[in-house]
Amino acid sequence: MHLVSTCAQKACVDGHSFRFEAGETIHTENSYKYSVEEFRELGVLAGYEVEQVWTDPDELFSVHCLRVSG
Repeated sequence: MHLVSTCAQKACVDGHSFRFEAGETIHTENSYKYSVEEFRELGVLAGYEVEQVWTDPDELFSVHCLRVSG
C-alpha cells in the first residue's frame, strides 16, 4: 500500500522531519495472508513464542502477541 501526499508538507516523527511533495508516495505496508498456525510457525522460526492470539469468529483476521523465546 502507498499513501499519496495531496500537497507539499513536512511530517515529524520521533524528532525527525520528512518532506513530501504533492503527488509523492510513501510505501506503508505489504499485506500477506497467513493462517493463525502459519503465523505461529513464522514466529517460532524467528525466535518468538505466541503469548496470545485474538481473532474474529471466522479467523479471517488476527492479532498476535509474541514474546522472545527463552
